[in-house]
Amino acid sequence: MELLLPLWLPILLSAVAVWLVSTIFGMPFLHHKNDFIDLPGGGEDGFMEDLRRRGIKPGNYLFPDFRSREAMESEKVKKALNDGPVGHLIVWNTPLTMGDKMVGTFIVHLVVSIMIGYLTRVALPGPAAFAKVFQIAATAGILAYCFSFLPSSIWWGSYKRTIVANIIDGIIYGAIIGAIFAWRWPR
Repeated sequence: MELLLPLWLPILLSAVAVWLVSTIFGMPFLHHKNDFIDLPGGGEDGFMEDLRRRGIKPGNYLFPDFRSREAMESEKVKKALNDGPVGHLIVWNTPLTMGDKMVGTFIVHLVVSIMIGYLTRVALPGPAAFAKVFQIAATAGILAYCFSFLPSSIWWGSYKRTIVANIIDGIIYGAIIGAIFAWRWPR
């Protein structure tokens, strides 16, 4: 704890700054507006009505359901994996609230900032030049925010454009963290 105590301000400031910027970047009218597309042919209303009629509860669904060896070997699943459609569906709780999601993301940013503070402090236990602190903290931030989502994006079929936008976001978040830690580093 003594290791991180002098870094409480840059930890908190960087978590708040990245949370604010990520909230702005996540707004649907900016560069992430095409991360998702609408259903073709105006099928949204019929699709949503079908989900309601079926009583689909909030959750993460996989279709076809091939989570077991037996299912993978079934003709039904083999046919679906070959012919389609194949996918996943995330259904959120309603009414949709943003407060819990915003608090959750702030906690993630705070934990990332704590870990970056720890790593930077171990690498630089005493006073250090702005550039050196920036180098270590920004690199750790870029690693945290650029590469943590990539395996999921690949497996869940994110658009290449979405992946590139998320990498750019991560570089910006890392630079913000690096600048704040370098600016507020104990002298």
